[in-house]
Amino acid sequence: MKVGLLMVFQNFMDQTSDREAYERDLALADLAEPLGFDTLGGVEHHFSNYAMMADNVEFLAYMAGRTKTIGLLTGAVILPWNDPLRVAEKMILLDYLSKGRALFGIGRGLARREYDTFGIDMNEARDRFDESAEMIISALETGVIEGTGRYYKQAKTPLRPAPYASFKDRFYSVAMSSDSVPVCARLGAKMMSFAQKPWEQMAPHFDSYRTLYREHHGRPAPAPVCVDFLACDESADRAEALAREHMSNYYLTVMHHYEMAGDQFKNLKGYGDYAQNAQILKDMGQEAAGNAFVDVNTWGTPQQILEKLERRRQALGEFDLTVQITYGGMSGENAQKSMKLFAEKVLPELHSWTNSNG
Repeated sequence: MKVGLLMVFQNFMDQTSDREAYERDLALADLAEPLGFDTLGGVEHHFSNYAMMADNVEFLAYMAGRTKTIGLLTGAVILPWNDPLRVAEKMILLDYLSKGRALFGIGRGLARREYDTFGIDMNEARDRFDESAEMIISALETGVIEGTGRYYKQAKTPLRPAPYASFKDRFYSVAMSSDSVPVCARLGAKMMSFAQKPWEQMAPHFDSYRTLYREHHGRPAPAPVCVDFLACDESADRAEALAREHMSNYYLTVMHHYEMAGDQFKNLKGYGDYAQNAQILKDMGQEAAGNAFVDVNTWGTPQQILEKLERRRQALGEFDLTVQITYGGMSGENAQKSMKLFAEKVLPELHSWTNSNG
């Protein structure tokens, strides 16, 4: 199993300055490679303290100069918000700067507030994503980008420097909904799913991806990636207290940032699953939904975490894991303690779990 660290750069309720939030998370990012994590990634979000990472490729380019072996993952570049030509150029340059360690992850985006600020209609999100993804994937393989679609007109243009190496086995896509899974499989991407419901209920989601991937590409799918929040402590009570406080806090920011219980998804093309989930959230109530969110994430003593992940593996099959460690007001001190204990007592065991197609 490969295990990654995904940086969020959240400034929960503006409890600190943005500068201090960045210093906190950059210090943690510096620990990822020496502690043995396989990948280091960054999200893309804009315009709020929810996640202050406006350019994850720029962040990873900075980390490329501070590391030697760790994979550097865009988790993810939100394609409808970015020009395909510039995405292709930046990913190739990141690959040069990191000597082939770049991992290209893409997503569609879910926050209306971000789409509105960019002046992009969310009803166009799926079509923009699909059109952009095809252009960029082709460009990263051939070194030439061209676009003749509805949204992206691009004259045939060579990219320089030319691609450092193929991205075919270094390509990821976020697939949280039934609408996204077929696209992820067709593109040949490694599927990323963030914790959102009991993982055993996600088994059909993962099975569909594996089936469709094999149909499209004639080979087994790579191990999908589960993305969780982490709270690890030698004390079960302390671990649960950290999880209940900070994961619940983060859940509130998710609800606000994405308007998860709102009605906007009902009328948006390609967001049907989210419309259904919004009604479920309304029926559950915020407190119960928050507790349920905490329950599906990764927390506990090292042994408890290993047991939870083993049960997940039994339910889902092989998967890779990526964890987020600062969120919901979690202090840098507590995040570092959690990360180091996880690296010492959980990570070696997870690395021994064989993923045949990971």
